[in-house]
Amino acid sequence: MQTLYFEPAWDKTIAPADRDKIKVHFQSRHLVNNIQFSFLWDAINHKAERLVTVLILNGKETSLPTRDIVIAYNQDSRQIATGIFTLPLAIPAKTSMPWTFIFTQGNQTEAHPHYTIINKSR
Repeated sequence: MQTLYFEPAWDKTIAPADRDKIKVHFQSRHLVNNIQFSFLWDAINHKAERLVTVLILNGKETSLPTRDIVIAYNQDSRQIATGIFTLPLAIPAKTSMPWTFIFTQGNQTEAHPHYTIINKSR
């Protein structure tokens, strides 16, 4: 059974409306035995950095290492950004967790992505 987990810093600061959106999204997902980065929303901050919020779904029987992973962000079939990220924890087996990836000039890479976030909503 898949579990929805909020990292402690998220758990303390997330707005109730956003928590509800994430729960609804989680419940609507068809979970399979793989890794999915399911797009939730994006924004541009005051530093012109792209913030992309996803629900990471680890449907595997093993934890998902999250050190130096290359993530691409595609919007309407066009690659917008690719960055290298390290999350503060590995995502346990059969666990889904929301996360915001911040694509900055400093973390951009030409490396082949391990995972791709796809936004088809525009």
